[in-house]
Amino acid sequence: MSTPRPLAASELRWTCDPRAVASSLKRVTKTARPGALGQERAMRALDVGLGIRERGFNIFVVGAAGTGRTSTVRSILLERARKEEVPDDWALLYNFDDADRPRAVKLPRGTAHKLKREVDEMLQRLQQELMRAFEGDAYRQRRQKIIDRHSDQEEKRLRSVEKEAARRGFALQRSPTGLALGPATDGEPMTEEQFRSLPRKERQRLEQQGSAVEELLDDVVRQIRGLQRETDKALQDLDKEEVRRVVTPMVMEVAEAYREQDMLRWHFERVIDDLVEHTAELRPPDETQETPAEGQAPPGDQMPQRPQLLVPSADSGQDGENLFTRYRINALVDNRSQKGAPVIEETHPTMFNLMGRIEHRLRGGETITDFTRIKAGALHRANGGYLLIDAMELFREPPAYEALKRALKNRALEIEDAGEPGRMISIAALRPEPIPLQVKVIIVGTPDLYYQLSKGDPDFQKLFKIKADFDVEMDRTPERLRGFATFIVALAREEGLRRFDATGLARILEEAARLASDRKKLSTRFGEIADLVREASFWATRRRSRVINLRDVTAALDARRDRERYLEDRLREAVKDGSIRIDSEGAVVGQVNGLTVVELGSYSFGHPSRITARVHVGKGGVIDVEREVDLGGPIHSKGVIILQAILGDRFGKHAPLTLGATLCMEQNYSEVEGDSASLAECLALLSALSGVPLRQGMAVTGSIDQLGHVQTVGGVNEKIEGYFDTCQALGGKPGIGVVMPVGNVSELMLRDDVVEAVARKRFTIHAVRTLEEAVEITMGAPLGAADAHGHFPPGCVGAACRARLDGLHEAWLASRGRKLDPPTPRRRSAD
Repeated sequence: MSTPRPLAASELRWTCDPRAVASSLKRVTKTARPGALGQERAMRALDVGLGIRERGFNIFVVGAAGTGRTSTVRSILLERARKEEVPDDWALLYNFDDADRPRAVKLPRGTAHKLKREVDEMLQRLQQELMRAFEGDAYRQRRQKIIDRHSDQEEKRLRSVEKEAARRGFALQRSPTGLALGPATDGEPMTEEQFRSLPRKERQRLEQQGSAVEELLDDVVRQIRGLQRETDKALQDLDKEEVRRVVTPMVMEVAEAYREQDMLRWHFERVIDDLVEHTAELRPPDETQETPAEGQAPPGDQMPQRPQLLVPSADSGQDGENLFTRYRINALVDNRSQKGAPVIEETHPTMFNLMGRIEHRLRGGETITDFTRIKAGALHRANGGYLLIDAMELFREPPAYEALKRALKNRALEIEDAGEPGRMISIAALRPEPIPLQVKVIIVGTPDLYYQLSKGDPDFQKLFKIKADFDVEMDRTPERLRGFATFIVALAREEGLRRFDATGLARILEEAARLASDRKKLSTRFGEIADLVREASFWATRRRSRVINLRDVTAALDARRDRERYLEDRLREAVKDGSIRIDSEGAVVGQVNGLTVVELGSYSFGHPSRITARVHVGKGGVIDVEREVDLGGPIHSKGVIILQAILGDRFGKHAPLTLGATLCMEQNYSEVEGDSASLAECLALLSALSGVPLRQGMAVTGSIDQLGHVQTVGGVNEKIEGYFDTCQALGGKPGIGVVMPVGNVSELMLRDDVVEAVARKRFTIHAVRTLEEAVEITMGAPLGAADAHGHFPPGCVGAACRARLDGLHEAWLASRGRKLDPPTPRRRSAD
């Protein structure tokens, strides 16, 4: 097997030809939106989901942040909604049969606000007209006539009592406290001394006559009370008649404009009846008290007072509100300014913001509300259209998600008073009638969240039947390359940035390929690309250039890396001063430089890690130090177990493996996860077993399977660049390079300085397919293959491993008083 050649500099990155994108500089687009660029699958799913109006076909948009998923969906919804009809308005009316259950009424577009304004104006005029009516001469004359008739009849009966009392020797006295009856002489009331001085028989006679007069007086008082009730009713009827006369034409004038709305016509009829029923609260207070006629004593406790109508109060209506509040209109959903179907994006989807709320206020220590304080939620405003929600924001409020599911399942919106935080007691609350719901809900979230909901929530798949996947990368075709370039140019124009030349545009596209971790693709994380465009514009402005070129984009990338590489620099310094030991020269048995990736939020970098292996007599197999101390994750541990399988397959088919071995990532004090070091660990173990040293300048990354195939790993660009930087910190001696999986070659988008070092033969990169190729590069000798009897050709690494294993086995047997069986003679070929 021949040793794989090092990769050429041309194989280490894709370079965009500025001429290929120069035409995009002349294109003019209306908006800097990538749209459906590279998202054909998602567009097809959205088309199906938006086209099906039946229950449950809501959409969950899946994709990573920064892929343009939200802006793309928003633009699609707005374009689609403009061609659709504007939905109806919704209004809430006072329920005269159940004040806690306001009625919901559907009205034509723009009608709710118009109706509310007309009713408010009508109620304002109504109060003024009622004031004028009650202060008018005609009303006052009719009222006074009733009062005078009552006074005449009352006076007539009282005078008849006075006359009869005088005939029997008594006088009827009127006072503010009531009526007083007592004996009299010459028409004047007797004093108590005068009465005591009368003869006994005279006193007895007067007492008998007094009883008769009192009976007569009681009878007359009863008659007066009856008259009072009749008068009260007559005055109330007069007031009601006056109220009905004033309000009926005014209310019906408004109702006539909405005669086709049966619910409104019936409601306005109830308004008139309710106003009449509350006449006492509508009548203004009397300016002056009526005074009795001359010579007439004011009525006392024994005689009912003239009726006084109630004064209007701000506390006389529903729940402490003004009476006229109940006649107002709550324009809950107003679509008068809407053009097409509504598209509502709720950025803070709490339960109140989604489902609506019932506002309260405190007055006198009491919580009060009324139906005009009911506010619409995002679902009300989106009814008949589309609602766009961010999944992470929605699931921060579990009650909001449950309420959304309930509304979608029932196809109805119900506003409930969920209670105020800290409320200790239950209070009576409003509960409006449900409103039919016809809305398309689009939730934008991550793949993890989607699959978590699909598995854990049985309602989710029933309500969100359409999944639209936004990919994080797309194939780098000429059409998409030009489309991507057009987006960049339009973004710069839209945000007033410096314009691009072809070299700057090409460098941006190269970075898009690097973000995709595949030079045959482009990243669709347009948010990151847009930030790079803005930073490049800053550097162009800094050097007073009107054009963003290659230099500015490179400066932006270098500055971004410089901001993030604090920890990376500290690690490089530790390697340079020897605090962290990394050998990049010579050859060492059982030691190799593996490559790891350190992730710090949005920034990641590569760093070498020294891997060592030691072999000794025993039957404990391979011990992974990281796993023993709980620093190794399950995938890393899986890779170590695969190493034992490889040893067993290569050297344990004819005799048991009798060895003990340890693997360690030296100076590692954090958790290790992943199997990208398994190839390096296998090389270290083979070196320790065979005694063949490993080239310390060659770092290794790659996963390995039980068959010895080298498999792809992640972060290959960061790993190679990290090792290159480490070697430069150590002096950049000759013979340094990296062994990597051949499957990762298409992902290479290395920095210019690394590519230049490869071109000058100062750094080499080998892509390998098998363990055998990696052994030959790092150890300078072939691994070799065993024959049918387990024998390896002389001089290969496998033969040295076989000899060491036999020695370990013999030592193990000797420690137990046994001898090793002689090996099977090797047969020579007849040739």
